[in-house]
This record gives sequence, C-alpha cells and structure tokens, in this order.
Amino acid sequence: MFVFQFNKKPEVGVTYLVKKKFLEGSPPSVARFLVSRKGLSKQMIGEYLTNLQSPFSMSCLEHFVNEIDLSSLPVDLALRKFQCYYRMPGEAQKIERLMESFSRRYAACNPHVVSQFRNCADTVFVLAFAIIMLNTDLHTPHLKADRRMKVDDFIKNLRSVDDGGDIDREILVGIYDRIKATEFKTGSDHVTQVMKVQQTIVGKKPNLAVPHRRLVCYCRLYEVPDTNKKEKAGTHQREVFLFNDLLVLTKIFHKKRNSVTYSFRQSYPLQGLTLSLFSNQYFEYGLALKRGEQTLLNLNARNEHDRAKFTEDLREAIAESDEMTRIETISKENRDRDSGVDVGKIKRFSNSLLDINDQCKPVRRGSCGSLDSGMSVSFQSDENHHPHHAPHIISQPPVLQGSSSTVSSTTSSSSPSASQHCHHPPKQ
Repeated sequence: MFVFQFNKKPEVGVTYLVKKKFLEGSPPSVARFLVSRKGLSKQMIGEYLTNLQSPFSMSCLEHFVNEIDLSSLPVDLALRKFQCYYRMPGEAQKIERLMESFSRRYAACNPHVVSQFRNCADTVFVLAFAIIMLNTDLHTPHLKADRRMKVDDFIKNLRSVDDGGDIDREILVGIYDRIKATEFKTGSDHVTQVMKVQQTIVGKKPNLAVPHRRLVCYCRLYEVPDTNKKEKAGTHQREVFLFNDLLVLTKIFHKKRNSVTYSFRQSYPLQGLTLSLFSNQYFEYGLALKRGEQTLLNLNARNEHDRAKFTEDLREAIAESDEMTRIETISKENRDRDSGVDVGKIKRFSNSLLDINDQCKPVRRGSCGSLDSGMSVSFQSDENHHPHHAPHIISQPPVLQGSSSTVSSTTSSSSPSASQHCHHPPKQ
C-alpha cells in the first residue's frame, strides 16, 4: 500500500509511512528507506530528493548519498553507480543539486583521488556536471554524428576548471571513451518491466508505464460472450495482465520462437470493481467483473487452481486500489479544509469503497503477485502449456523477453515440464 502511495505522490507516501509508524520522521531514516526499499519508482525517488522547496527533502538527499559507497571508483563510474538509485530529473537546477551532493560524497570516499585536484569537491562537481552533459550529447538518438561532441571538444570545455588548472588529459580521455561505449542508465525498477510489457502490446492501448503501476500477475483466461451458450474449448482465449490498478485484456497477435506480440482488446480500471464467481453446465470456472450493477466482463479459467490464484490477486489489487482512492480523497479534503474550501461541497466517497475499507484493513499477505520485491518476470513461449503443474518459482530476476505464458528463470538449473496458466513472481 505505502509503495503504491509513494509511487503516486512521494511526499504523501512518506508522510503516510511516518504517521503509521513504519518509518521514523528523520532524514537518515527516510534516506535509508529510499536506498534499500525495493518496489519504489526510480523516477519518484529522484523527484522527492530534488524537491528544492523542501528543506526536509534536501536533508534527505545529503543522507541518501551517504548511504552509497563510492570508494575506489573513477568519477564517471561512481556517477554511473549513483545514478542507478534514481532517475535523473530534466531541470538543470535539480541536476546541479544532485551533482553538488554527489561531489561532496565522492570527495569524502576518495580523498586520494581528489587530492590531485586543486579545488577538490568543486572540481569534481564541474566534472560530474560535464559528464552528464556528455552522456546526453553522445546518446541523444536523433543527433547527427558530426554534431556530437568529440573527445577534444570535451577536453577543451573543461580547460582551466581546476581552479585555473587543467584536469589530466588521460583521465578525461578515459571518461570520454567509457561514456561513448556505454550510456548512463537508471537502475531497473517495476516500471522497467511494465514498459517491456507495453512494448509487446499493439493497438490503441492506454499508457501503461506510469510510476505507480506494477505488474501483479499474468494469466491465460477465456472470455465468455454469453454465459448461457456453450463454446468450443479454447475459444476466445485471452492473455490477461493484472496490474495493481488496471486489468488489461489482450489476444495473441503474432507468435515467434522466442517472443509473442499481443493485440490490445480492453482495459478496466480496478477502482470500484467487484468480482464474483460462477459455475454452470458450460463454464465450470467462471469469473464475472462488475461495476455497480453492470457486468463488464465474464471470463472462464482452465481449472480451479488458475481461478483461485487469479481471484486472490485480483481481489487484493481491487482492495488496494480502492483504499488508495479513499486515502487520496481524505487527503484532498484535508487540503481543501486547510485552504478554506467548503468540504461539504466535495463529492463524497462511495459507500461501497467505505465498506471495502472496513472489511479489508490493509493486512498484506505477502503476495507473490506483487513486484514490491523488485523481481522481474520472463514471459516465454510454451507450446506444451498444461494446467496441472505448479508454476516455476523464480530464484533470480530474469529478463522480461516479451512473449507468452511461462514464468521461467534464465538462471535456474531446472525447469518444469509444463506450467500453469496464471503466473507471478515470488515475494522476497
């Protein structure tokens, strides 16, 4: 819950954590949380730490960099490591603030390196900022090759920056070559995986890759156009991606040996949804999604295991989404009240959501469908799909390869002979 909240609004998320006593309200405690807690959006970490209007965030930034060991690394490699912990913002002032903190930390970790500079941390700051600009210049996709910065340009730009002196040419050439060979990239997070899923889906799909959204599970189900009409087995097969706030229905569009492309069919925001189960002579493992009295979608699972696992994950995701909406509504009312707005004129939250909150106080079951752990999933084509084997447990985070229905580990020493239709990575 608090991860979802942080990934939507970092300041509100931190306030919630402190209020619920999950976190001490001190910059060192918040900084350790941002460095170590998996499942946080790198983009939102960067936004929180560069909130220039917040003295508390600025203090958190100083403690944040102190949590990262930059010892025995050249400046560019240390900066590369530093940038793995957050996504670099676009505003120059924010980048400058990050580089100031980085340069102080680098100087503290590498006194023997900075001692060769006349102006120590200040020179590291200028060099770090220049490295960021160089990385942008060398790796901007549409910039023509003849317009990109050459090594001599890079060296020329840094002439006399060391309190009137020059940085050793060999150091600068080494930095240039390494940046040219390998672009700086933010460390992967749950959004990285969602982006990979999005790239496999064609059609008029919504933007899936937003900071608060994480993949909960992937399941193969079957759409039911008419619950009272028999269908041939396997008809209307759907590949269902369940996120923590959205259900996305797709169909296999194109299948290759190692990848699958999906055609977008429909998406359903989870807020306010209800799920009921049904069974009749035609569909033994049915699921009905409703909003109010309206039935939005009927599905059928291949077996009871798939239906039970998907139902468990979907109900938890709906409860989480509804609880988040409730918290945001209360937060907005409090802000409006503080600003003098007549709260009585604000549209009240629905009774159904209040009922859900009463019945579903956030007691997390440690869902293996959650990507709070930072684990990623590999969807690989499996022609021998069989519903009666337990899903393969991922021992290490493999790469999402963008295909169909099997969760597998590229590092595991053994693989199951077949797989379930419903998959999610384990909670660590």
